[in-house]
Amino acid sequence: MHGKPMIVHMLDRLKVSNELEDIIICTSLESQDDPLEEIAKNESVQCYRGDADDVISRLAGAAEKYNVDYIVNITADCPFVDPYYIDRIVNTYRQTNADLIRSWDLPHGVFSYGIKVSALNKVINLKDSTDTEVWYQYFTDTGLFNVVDLEIENIFHKRPGLRMTLDYPDDWTFFQCIFDELYNEDELFTLDEILELLDERPEIIKINENCSKKFNERYSSQSLINLKKVRSINKALIIGCGSIGQRHVKNLNALGVNNIIALRSKKGHFKNLPDDINVTEIEGWDKALNEKPDIAIISNPTSLHLESLLKLLPTIKGIFVEKPLSHSMDGIDKLLEVKEKYKNVIFVGHNLMFHPIIKTINDFIGSHNLGEMLNIQCQFGQWLPGWHPYEKYEDAYYARKDLGGGVTLTLIHELHMAVELAGEAIEVAGFLSDSSMLNLDVDVISDVMVRHKSGCVSQIHLDYVQQPQHRSGLISFERGWISYDYNQSKVIAQGPDDNMPYTIWSDDTYDANEMYIEEIKTFIQYVEENRVIHCFDSESAIESLKLVDALFMSSANKNVVKVPYNKRFKF
Repeated sequence: MHGKPMIVHMLDRLKVSNELEDIIICTSLESQDDPLEEIAKNESVQCYRGDADDVISRLAGAAEKYNVDYIVNITADCPFVDPYYIDRIVNTYRQTNADLIRSWDLPHGVFSYGIKVSALNKVINLKDSTDTEVWYQYFTDTGLFNVVDLEIENIFHKRPGLRMTLDYPDDWTFFQCIFDELYNEDELFTLDEILELLDERPEIIKINENCSKKFNERYSSQSLINLKKVRSINKALIIGCGSIGQRHVKNLNALGVNNIIALRSKKGHFKNLPDDINVTEIEGWDKALNEKPDIAIISNPTSLHLESLLKLLPTIKGIFVEKPLSHSMDGIDKLLEVKEKYKNVIFVGHNLMFHPIIKTINDFIGSHNLGEMLNIQCQFGQWLPGWHPYEKYEDAYYARKDLGGGVTLTLIHELHMAVELAGEAIEVAGFLSDSSMLNLDVDVISDVMVRHKSGCVSQIHLDYVQQPQHRSGLISFERGWISYDYNQSKVIAQGPDDNMPYTIWSDDTYDANEMYIEEIKTFIQYVEENRVIHCFDSESAIESLKLVDALFMSSANKNVVKVPYNKRFKF
């Protein structure tokens, strides 16, 4: 670019930092990276060569060789990294002693990471993989490190959605336009000048706008970290032992967890448990907690979930809570505050996310060039009196407002799926209805429309009256579609290169309990690894719960309701 390797333009910026004592190019031992070692010599900076895939070990090796105790890490495809913010990271470290400092509110390609080397070495002992190209989640997801997000005080610089990094040919064209406008030999143009240019000429931003989606898909596929086990699971506490609680007991037994205690109110249908439910029943919270269980499963009525969580968080590291997380957003801030204090592994049981249909949909989206997701249409209806015919449905939690019932909360799976597939929701509109067929004080029919930040719109129908039950949906893209039907155990799709639709998954023999087994197995794994942040945590469950709150407001006020922003979708 203008007569220099792109990495040299980046080095020019790093050299004007006031706080960096040394600059080290950390590259691999492979011959294709020999030119980087030569560039380091020519630019009078250091070079360290290590494992091509294990970035964490390479960084730690460089730190050891050059005897440094704190590093600022910048990926070498970010020629517009800003030295001012590098200096701020170093100074923030001096003030906070943080293990990791991030500056994600800056444009992508301007930010960098500050890392304490002792924390880096701790990660090496935690990781169970030699592929650590995406590594920051070892710091964030384990709850073991002090992570600080740098406050970006200059609002003009606060543009986390702006892409200024070099991965694809369109990114190169984007940089070429900026260099052609601003570059003068032996002078550095500033972040302010770059942003002013982009504001004046927004067409430059559009050059690589579509690269963000490709990058995020690749990034997501690489971002699941592998951790070593740090604890074992031997004893479980079940809170509430209705039909779903009993299923979890059986599945825990199948996975080798046989020491199970049950805390029960005996106010539900099951005054006495069936003989095949292998638990020791206990009365009272004090006795239950004195048993020192390794994990707890909350399967009591929805309105009691939050209260149960707050009682468990101070003493139990791994807590599984049946969907939904709670019956409303009231008290959720307190939950997150306590969770942050104790660094618990909370896992919310949206079991359909473990069904082969959802896995098949995700695989098809990831392997086909479908373009943008345009629309999700899904529906689920089931005649409530026939759901659990052994109990009086009017008394069950799902039919009672005081216990957090209603069709929207009870069948929240579709709302949760919409957010997981289409991304952040920004607006909700809908209607909640009753039915003369069921005399209940909860919503019996629910129709909701969700607009996502991506532009996709989800249309969801749920009801307690449909006979026979049916669960199905259609997902439309710019260049294809996916149709699924749980009743038929089938997924049909058509991609851009397919002349005809075809079945991409079908299994008439599929046992629905397999998804519950997979769900509990994943929960146990995450607790064993102390994986505090993950795809099924409380923060992910909050996204669908926010939609429920917004839907109730929309139906009551007959308007469109904006959904509060969540930092989960920042990067």
